[in-house]
Amino acid sequence: MKTGLFILIAGILCVLINDSLLYLQIKRYFKRKIYSYLFWFQSLFFVACIVGYHLFIPTLKGPEAYFWVEKAISVILLFYTPKTLYIIVNAFSLLLRKMKCIPAAKVISRLALGIALLAFIMILNGITWYRYSYKIERETVCIKRLPDNFNNFRIIQLTDLHLGSYGEHYPGITKLVNEVNRLKPDLIVFTGDMVNSFASEITPWIESLRELKAKYGKYAITGNHDYGTYVKWPTREDQENNLKHFFENMELTGFKMLNNTNIPLVIGSDTLYLAGVENWGLPPFPCFGQLSQALEGTAGHPVILLSHDPSHWRHEVLNYPVDLMLAGHTHAMQLGITIGNFRWSPAKYVYPEYNGLYESNGQQLYVSRGVGYLGFAGRIGQRPEITLIQLTNDCK
Repeated sequence: MKTGLFILIAGILCVLINDSLLYLQIKRYFKRKIYSYLFWFQSLFFVACIVGYHLFIPTLKGPEAYFWVEKAISVILLFYTPKTLYIIVNAFSLLLRKMKCIPAAKVISRLALGIALLAFIMILNGITWYRYSYKIERETVCIKRLPDNFNNFRIIQLTDLHLGSYGEHYPGITKLVNEVNRLKPDLIVFTGDMVNSFASEITPWIESLRELKAKYGKYAITGNHDYGTYVKWPTREDQENNLKHFFENMELTGFKMLNNTNIPLVIGSDTLYLAGVENWGLPPFPCFGQLSQALEGTAGHPVILLSHDPSHWRHEVLNYPVDLMLAGHTHAMQLGITIGNFRWSPAKYVYPEYNGLYESNGQQLYVSRGVGYLGFAGRIGQRPEITLIQLTNDCK
């Protein structure tokens, strides 16, 4: 209750302070009082929405809460990020005006407006079509001890769907299934966070996800969100039942769970092991992964490991004979810049390996930025990713 009240007060103050600063900067353009009235009307409208939202959210149970919270965050960011950027940049224009540098002040003022408009367009794009504008990332991964029969073996990696973030008419899942099946993979793997917290998030999409096809099957592991640890459950038994229901729903989608275990993939007389651990995470994330258990019986064979959190690679996996680890979790923070070979995201300051292919002493890690979203209902500069990995032993 105290947290909710704090968020309410903080939200109202942010809106009023932001709009007050903006009004002080632009009021000279309001030649008629009606414009001032309209400005404060929109500000009070957002305040009323925040109050109404504060009263509305506690009435929601289950996945709907995530859905509506994300929508609210996105709308606030859509309107108040451009305003904040304008206030900051235009402050330099006001300073230049006081210094009598009028031409420079006009340039900075126009620049402020341009930056604000660009931010609005980018966020609007991010929360509309860009969130399911899938990019197929193609990677050729060389494993020296890969058996010949697995040369050109094609693996699709998906991760971080967060199904509770979508409405029931979301077109992205059908598009995702069609894109994956068009690539005709040999194997499909899912590296965690199918849901936000609730097993029931999978239910509307079971039939769609069942349509994902691969010659050698579909395999998945758990991520930190799949355990329902971010929800206050009435009893411990309710949380355990939710996890049980999660595994049942995953089975209905056709995914086989690798819970600290492995499975041999056999082509002719050659074997490649696919291993998977339950979520392995550093605090505050849950840690249920048992790597040594997952690798039992794989000695002497090439191993591909599924582990949700890329931090696992440097903390433990590099000490084991794992040829390739596939991870997700980072989302590349759903924010960044990609221009040609140049990539930047604030995720790099939290996760040194946040997106792409990494190598250390012959062992490799691929981190996908994921398919879905969480918190902010969209992506800016980081398109959702379908990863197509082609294996080879021709390491030239």
